[in-house]
Amino acid sequence: MKEPPQTPKKRKREPGILCLSPYFSPEKRQKSQVAGPNCKDEALLAVELEPGEAAPSTDPLSLFYARSTTALYEELKLLKPILIQEQVAGDKWKVFVACTLLNKTSGKLALPVFWDMMRRWPTAWKMSQAKEEDLVYMLLRLGTYTIRARRLIALSREYIKDPPSLYDDRPSRPSTPVRSVKGKQFARYPATPVSHLPGAGPYALDSYRIFCTLADDPFSTEWKQVLPSDKELIKYLRWKWAVEEHREWCPVNGPGPSPSLSYLRTLQADLSQQGGQTPVTIGTTPSAAKLTSSTA
Repeated sequence: MKEPPQTPKKRKREPGILCLSPYFSPEKRQKSQVAGPNCKDEALLAVELEPGEAAPSTDPLSLFYARSTTALYEELKLLKPILIQEQVAGDKWKVFVACTLLNKTSGKLALPVFWDMMRRWPTAWKMSQAKEEDLVYMLLRLGTYTIRARRLIALSREYIKDPPSLYDDRPSRPSTPVRSVKGKQFARYPATPVSHLPGAGPYALDSYRIFCTLADDPFSTEWKQVLPSDKELIKYLRWKWAVEEHREWCPVNGPGPSPSLSYLRTLQADLSQQGGQTPVTIGTTPSAAKLTSSTA
């Protein structure tokens, strides 16, 4: 007769040092699996949580929304509006020249003239010595050529005589109506180092505050205070607020809440059209290739 199987005896643990796993340490971040192995979104497979932070919801609708938002952000990064002001932001004189040409003129017409001017008069000194009739001839296709030619020469001379300094803000002349308040109330533009230059209107000052301040200081937040009226600057700031700050934005009230899925889709559709921008390639100018224009 066979003996019944005996239950194996438990092994005695050998004495040793007890080590606490870092997984249970509140000082370390924990990784939590929030989706199954079939989930294709790597960003949702491993999410770093702060101590005491709850894991993201595994609800199918929440996961679908997260994947859709992530995909939209990736597409928006590729739809960044490229404006000439950002390309030449390191030279404030060139930014003002570009704004003078783009004011009430489409970029399709203005940008070729701008790059022709930069080849012939690449510095403020050379343009200050230019003949008015030569500038007029080059500006014929843009309209108001006499006014623009005189303004460009005056701008270049003043830029040499009294160049802008980051430590010397000048009072701004233009003012704009407060669109969110009824009645005849006006908001003054803040003082800037370029406010004394000829042509320092709302469009040029907005361009300076958005692009040049970042060129001077990558950590500058001056661009967040700008509420422009130009449609291309508005489009650029809507993109920048959505992609870099994850906030909605409008030119009247400024930044808003986190962008909704419908807001991101609308922004994607607007940027995909790129109605006011036209690629321009001028001769062999390296920086001019693959540039798109803006309208004032």
